[in-house]
Amino acid sequence: MVEMKTSKDYTLNFMDYGEITVPKGTRLTHRTAMGFDYSYHFVNDTNWIKTNYPNIAGMLNHDINYYGINVPENFVAYTVL
Repeated sequence: MVEMKTSKDYTLNFMDYGEITVPKGTRLTHRTAMGFDYSYHFVNDTNWIKTNYPNIAGMLNHDINYYGINVPENFVAYTVL
């Protein structure tokens, strides 16, 4: 089994929220709405939202889960378990 996490902080402009930062160590997945696609690295763990963005946590959590954040390959670390 292989685990994917962000290898460093990843900052992006997300929808109308402006700049948000996905912290280093955030779990990722290849799962998409249509199954698995190994070219995607979607954020799979949103526990950091409540801590880092408390004023918009509910809406941001929904939109990340619904629309997704695809993290570029150069921000991904793979660990064999």
